[in-house]
Amino acid sequence: MAPRRIKCSFKECKDAAQRIVGDCAFCEGHYCGKHRLLEDHKCEGLENVSVPGRQWWLVGLFGLLDSEEYMADFLDDKQCKKEAHEQNAAQLEAERTHVIRGV
Repeated sequence: MAPRRIKCSFKECKDAAQRIVGDCAFCEGHYCGKHRLLEDHKCEGLENVSVPGRQWWLVGLFGLLDSEEYMADFLDDKQCKKEAHEQNAAQLEAERTHVIRGV
């Protein structure tokens, strides 16, 4: 007798589940090619870590941003970068090849 085909675990889908790539490690479901991605089968095994609005990048930085030491280091780094940029620009200008016309 042939092995039984595993059907897609998505609600009313009757398609056959894909082996290996159709297996979801988060919800332990078996999905067809249309539902194999987490977004497509609305995986419930994932933890919701969404943060409202544009503040996702601030997660974990609140304590750091309040620190005066951090701000002083940030401003020092910015000044060092500006000085390094000016030095590099001056060196590039000094090494620039000049065209001699009329030769």
